[in-house]
Amino acid sequence: MKLAIIGLGNMGQAIISGILKQNIITPENIIAADRKFSDPDFKLQDQFSGIEITEDNQQAVQKADYIILAVKPQIIKFVLEDIKKDAASKVIISIAAGVKTDMLAQYFGSNARIIRVMPNTPALVSQGMSALYYSPSVEADEKAFVEKIFRALGKTAEVKEDEMDAVTGLSGSGPAYVYLFIEALADAGVLNGLDRQTALKLAAQTVKGGAEMVLTTGRHPGELKDMVCSPAGTTIAGVAELEENAFRSAVIKAVKTAVERSEELGK
Repeated sequence: MKLAIIGLGNMGQAIISGILKQNIITPENIIAADRKFSDPDFKLQDQFSGIEITEDNQQAVQKADYIILAVKPQIIKFVLEDIKKDAASKVIISIAAGVKTDMLAQYFGSNARIIRVMPNTPALVSQGMSALYYSPSVEADEKAFVEKIFRALGKTAEVKEDEMDAVTGLSGSGPAYVYLFIEALADAGVLNGLDRQTALKLAAQTVKGGAEMVLTTGRHPGELKDMVCSPAGTTIAGVAELEENAFRSAVIKAVKTAVERSEELGK
């Protein structure tokens, strides 16, 4: 079983790291292709030393059974044109936002085995969320193998293809919104007398703990919020200020705008 990964940006490297940490594929069965390898200043992580590397996408694809396209949607057509002759019989896994299976099938054929995945950056610390869509031609054992790869990066969920743009706007882009919130919480702590390091630690752990409460208890976030809001207390005063400034509405609009951009990228 050989795997080619085209594109060694943050997500491409996160995928390789997860695979190697979980011993899903041995290093000698992984081929990484990226033009960055022609740059003498580009350095791979030490743990990647056992994998095969190349600047040539076609060379990587020819040797592989599974191909992960870890490239930006803005350049994916150039990559698809480059590999289409060698990749049509392989399992194609695309993480490019907005790029639909219909478009991929134009290069690989209507019966191509295509899998769309939308991971997110917490995959870099094995806490990612990946949504997967499988085209009808994908076999059960192939689904299981790909699921195993992305479970090595965190959690997974299978979705319909017409839900992928919503996934992109929510969990794909969502970490950026969370980082903004953590930064704002920390800034507020500094404004009120905390040192920066303490404020950032408090903010990040608070967000992490709150998320774990939602996942572990299964309770609705509104119910968990009410547990913190005592009558006439400090928290409800803060919540009232957030409502006054349309906090929830701003988040909803941000996701909606990201979804619309994902739709545009797919055209």
